[in-house]
Amino acid sequence: MTDNPNRKGFCEGNTEKCGVQTTYGKCPLFGVLGKPNYKDSKRRVKGCNDPVARGKRNRAKGDSKARKARKTLGIAGVNSRHEELWGGPVRMEVKAGAQVGPIATRFDLAERQSEMARPLGDTRPFIMVAMPEGTSEGIVLCRLSVFKDLLAGLEE
Repeated sequence: MTDNPNRKGFCEGNTEKCGVQTTYGKCPLFGVLGKPNYKDSKRRVKGCNDPVARGKRNRAKGDSKARKARKTLGIAGVNSRHEELWGGPVRMEVKAGAQVGPIATRFDLAERQSEMARPLGDTRPFIMVAMPEGTSEGIVLCRLSVFKDLLAGLEE
């Protein structure tokens, strides 16, 4: 088996905007080059942190999480990355990544507090209601498994 001579090399991404620190100093990273980007035809090394590479990773992560949520909830309809085109009894947006970290932290703390005060024999699922300042409308948060059961009840 012959090895591709162009397989390894220096990252071709935007080194000024990358910001990756290596043992040899700043970017460019050296390693296995990926496929050329369809917009700028540059090949990047895994771990490149320029805006194009970050955007591609973020989009892939978001699409993956949305597919997982859709499969878990059993939502039928158009197989699209756009949640607006999905079927089902409710509209939804799936968010992933660092932006949901603070929400997940608050939810976990609230769930832990509720669990500590839960009486024996209480099997009700946990749902958090967030009431932001300046609004009388609350925001409901729950786990996908709980939401799946709620959706099943709505469809009946």
